[in-house]
Amino acid sequence: MMPAQLKTTDFGNYPPLATQIATGNVELLRQLPLVFTAVLLREVIAYDWRFPAEQRQIDSQLSLLGKLSSTGLAQKMAGFNSLRLNPELERTGWVTNPSGFIEQLTAWLWSTHQMDGFRQTADLYSSYLSEAMPAPEPASPRLGIVIVGQGVDKAEAPLFRKLRPKGVYRTKVKPEGGLEVVLSAAAKRAAARSEVFAHWYIDGGTPVPTAPLTQISYAGLERPRTLLLERTQQAIQSGSIGPEGLRSLLAQMKPEDVGLQGSPETSVLNYFQLTLLTEGSGTQIFATTFAQWAARECLRRAQPETLVVRYAPRQQLQPMNEMLGGAKAGAPDPQGSLVDADMGSYYTWINMTRLPGAERLRFLVWFEGHHEAVVIGPGLPRGTTSDSAMDMRQVLGLLA
Repeated sequence: MMPAQLKTTDFGNYPPLATQIATGNVELLRQLPLVFTAVLLREVIAYDWRFPAEQRQIDSQLSLLGKLSSTGLAQKMAGFNSLRLNPELERTGWVTNPSGFIEQLTAWLWSTHQMDGFRQTADLYSSYLSEAMPAPEPASPRLGIVIVGQGVDKAEAPLFRKLRPKGVYRTKVKPEGGLEVVLSAAAKRAAARSEVFAHWYIDGGTPVPTAPLTQISYAGLERPRTLLLERTQQAIQSGSIGPEGLRSLLAQMKPEDVGLQGSPETSVLNYFQLTLLTEGSGTQIFATTFAQWAARECLRRAQPETLVVRYAPRQQLQPMNEMLGGAKAGAPDPQGSLVDADMGSYYTWINMTRLPGAERLRFLVWFEGHHEAVVIGPGLPRGTTSDSAMDMRQVLGLLA
């Protein structure tokens, strides 16, 4: 079947909101190339489990394309139309399983040396979207806080070397009650605005319960991580599945398959947590990797106004087969984890600067329980050091 043959009944297996989106735009979908339609439907079919920022992007894209003239739409789609497709691809169930179709498409593009052309076309289209529908500015300046070094008595190497040139390196932060102050400040921001998924707390260990922040943690996902590793190990030991097959298996999993259950209101967060474990490399095993990847995906997808990331010690490295096999976790590695977290804080800052409103971004990284921190924000001098004593409330006051 080709897009021109689409009927509203073809979306019968989509979730409720996705069905409304697809059926309401079926006339547009009929005018699009097969490759582009499948890519778009991969986003639409998961609409019910997308964050508000992602839903707005899908809605805006469909509205933008729907307003183009036939000639204008054909021009934007010319690159996708020029791709040569295997007739067998056209006969796959690309409507009901667009993700599966795209996996096969990717292999076909590589085998026919068309991947470079596809990427160039996709980049041009992405640039068009960025110019035509820029992401909205946040209602309030974004605030990012990264807390590193839990369980470390003394850092063995200088910290925050990549972030010091961006702001003020403070050497006499009073650590008493610092974590509570940080979480309280984040919770206050969340309480002031009611939009869901705008204020987050990600913990690489056991979190401090903090309402009304959206909260996920490595410790809180222990059972889903264990079940996922068991499924992975079973698939590997069966000998009937290779890397691509394993990836397809993980992509088809649902939250309930790994024990992520709850009311319909929790489905968006459950699907997000599932993707962290099935799409992230090492998120099932290493606490620091989980925290870093969760922060990245949260910023990319939810585009929050507030993000607190707290790192905790990961286990020491063991042979991969033992870790995948569910062997008892190795002893914690606080010093190695601090190195991971230090670099992770820099990555988080980079990812936050890529979001709209970057010129108003406030950012803090703090060595938990110690006196070192870096504060970055508008009006603060860059590449400077301050030895004046401040408690955490005063430090956060610099970012007000």
